[in-house]
This record gives sequence, structure tokens and C-alpha cells, in this order.
Amino acid sequence: MHNHRFLLILFFLTAGCAVNRPALLPPITSSAEFFRLTATRYDSLYNQEVRASIDLTIDGVRERRASALVRYRSPSDLKLVVGGFGTVAMAARAQNDTLHVHLPRENRYLVGHPEDVLYVLTDVDLSYYAYDRAILGLPNLSPLDASRVVRFESGKKNIFLELQHDLYLRRLWIEVSTGFLREERVYNGDGQLVSARLLSDYRSEKGFALPRRIEIQQGENVILIQVKSRVVNTGLSDEDFALPVPKDATRHDIQR
Repeated sequence: MHNHRFLLILFFLTAGCAVNRPALLPPITSSAEFFRLTATRYDSLYNQEVRASIDLTIDGVRERRASALVRYRSPSDLKLVVGGFGTVAMAARAQNDTLHVHLPRENRYLVGHPEDVLYVLTDVDLSYYAYDRAILGLPNLSPLDASRVVRFESGKKNIFLELQHDLYLRRLWIEVSTGFLREERVYNGDGQLVSARLLSDYRSEKGFALPRRIEIQQGENVILIQVKSRVVNTGLSDEDFALPVPKDATRHDIQR
């Protein structure tokens, strides 16, 4: 009976995406059901090419809007190019938990763990979500997280989840009718809000429902990513991920 119900959930999910509208789900009555649904929803999403605009606010001061090209191959191979007006401000390649960044204007070459390097560049800590899932707007959840759930409530509009990690607490709001992650808040051990992520404008991209607006707020520091176009599960070559770094670039090894 349980297996039949799970298959019914997948049927509704597939049918809804096929006609480019949110999938309507039967009621989800447990956190275990939700985690299984999340895992199957994205398990065949292997690569993406995304074009977006990025707005960065640091200490309440908004930086100039930049354009971004993101290429991603599962499980964790990412190329990011940020610039504007025909110039490249940053080119980065992440692979095997190491991020390589070239900053052409200063001819600097930064190397380190992805979350550490990106924190140095943006003052925003993406480690709560995993850097690649934060940039692409994917939920940072797996069936293993089911053991962290300390609270589960299924209401008329939203599912509320609370997960206890070693150093922080996560609260998630998921839309009941579609299973879309809408909001995620992170609290430290003292109960203070340290990060919030808002996901909206979900659209069907080749059968996958993905957000077009991704906002991460940490006090006066904010990253806003607005996706202009996204192509999923298309061919990406090794050349698409090349990161040429000049031999005279000044290298900095980053470690927080």
C-alpha cells in the first residue's frame, strides 16, 4: 500500500511538469515522505547552463548589478563567470571541494574550499545550503536529513520542517500543493537568525520545477540571483569548464 502511494506521488509530479505547470501532490503526512519525494524529484538532474543577473549588497550598500553564466555538472562540477559591459570581473571553477577563482582586474588567483572563498568575496556564508545548491536554488536535503527532523507540521498551505544540526537549527516552509521549497531560515545556538533563503518564480524546465528568483539574506548582506534562462540536461563539454589562469597571477590560498 505504501509503495502504491509513493508511485501515485511520482505520477502526479511527472504529469504536472509535463504540461509546464506545478505538480499537484496528494497530502504528505510525514517528513520521510517529503524527503523521498525531494530525492526523486532531482535525482535525474545532471547538468545545467544558467544565465542570470546578480545583485550583491554588502553592509547595506548595493553593488553594481552583474551578469552571470553558470555551468554545472553533477555531482559537483561548476563553472561561474561574472561580469558586465563585455568585461569579466570573476571566473571560477569548483571541482572536488576546491574552488579556483581568477580576478582579472587585480590578476589575483584564489584557491580554497568553495564556501570559504565565496565568503571572502561576498561576505555571505553559503555553507548552510552548500554553495552549488545555493547558486542554483536547489534544496539542500537528502533522506539522511530525516534523522535531524525535530518538528513536522503539515498545514493547508505549507509544510513546516525544523531540522537540528550540530551548530545551528534550520526551519523550512514547503508549499503543500507542489512540494516547492519557498523559504528557509537558519538560527545559531543562541536562537538568533543568521541566514534566510527565499525561492520563488518556479518554472518547469524540461520536466524539472526550478526557481527563477533566489535570494539569500544575512543581516545587511544580500545575494539576489534572478535567472534569465536555464537549459537542463544538455551537452556540456570539458572545454565549457576550462579556467585559464595567467602564469603571473598572484595566488592566495583561502582558509577561514
